[in-house]
Amino acid sequence: ERTKIQIGRPLSDESLKIDARAAQLLEQAGPLLKMPSLADPNTILMNETAQGNAMVAQPQARNLHDRIFGGFLMRRAFELAFATAYLFGGDKPRFLEVDDISFDKPVDVGDLLVFKSRVLYTMPDGGNLGHYVDKHDGLPLVNVEVEVWVTCPEQKKAEVSNHLYFTFALPESKTCKLVLPANIDQARRQAIRM
Repeated sequence: ERTKIQIGRPLSDESLKIDARAAQLLEQAGPLLKMPSLADPNTILMNETAQGNAMVAQPQARNLHDRIFGGFLMRRAFELAFATAYLFGGDKPRFLEVDDISFDKPVDVGDLLVFKSRVLYTMPDGGNLGHYVDKHDGLPLVNVEVEVWVTCPEQKKAEVSNHLYFTFALPESKTCKLVLPANIDQARRQAIRM
């Protein structure tokens, strides 16, 4: 569930835990941000994992309501997420799960779509996603966030239409780099999803 800042209300225990975890992540990223040549070589800033592409929404991808079919957006987002995990991990990733998808705004035929992806977090030594996810114990895990932006250059505006989260394993790797945030916004994003 998305939460908005509410002025005049006390923060929930969950919000306080997220902020505490975000502060820990930023502290962990300190050497990489302030002294990159001395930082752990097995860490990388989230910004450095970013990929993207753009396209114009075409009529053949429309649904019965003359909007762009959500499955089309999901496929394009998955393709970018796969490429992001592949470039990040250096070996062909194995798709494990879709963590979450939000459809925040409809997409119309003719809209200019900008897809932005980044590795949101990693589990270099592996993790357990649950018994419903096949054969992933001990494999490095990579979680990729994709945002889809509806962009209107004439009006100088852009709005997020979708957020999608995918998890991949790196089956041929023993480990991967630990992704760390470069700012508080990234740290909170990471803390919420971890």
